Amino acid sequence: MNCTNPWDFKEANYDQNNVNNSESNDHSENYHIEQDQESPECSYCLCRPCITDERNRQMWWENENCVPHERNSFLRKDKFKRFWTNLFHRGVLNDPRYLRRKRDALKRDRPRRQYTYHRRDLIPKCVLELVRKWFPNPSCQEYMGHKWD
Repeated sequence: MNCTNPWDFKEANYDQNNVNNSESNDHSENYHIEQDQESPECSYCLCRPCITDERNRQMWWENENCVPHERNSFLRKDKFKRFWTNLFHRGVLNDPRYLRRKRDALKRDRPRRQYTYHRRDLIPKCVLELVRKWFPNPSCQEYMGHKWD
């Protein structure tokens, strides 16, 4: 039954939906979010549109910037993990350009090159800047930097 929608909303067709969510687990490898091929690609995160664009806004995004505090790094870590999950579901972590960047970063990180104890992924500059804006350090405290940015 096709009803006209007076608000011009696109109605979801569950059989042909671009989001394949066959399991309820957000970390499922079967969960994939298609990118908008009509949008320009971000040179940092390789997403269309940029992963930090308002069109990709998530419920966990901050509405206001926090006051600068020395413990904000703890809060930033959680947001970085959430952005990594979003990048994973958009297929960015398997993009050959991303893999090349990661390989190059591993080569630069000489002290740890032989000892990789846990998975590390790159933090795109666009994500780094947004999350640091949400949770800034006090002016007297420099950012430690991110070896992989």
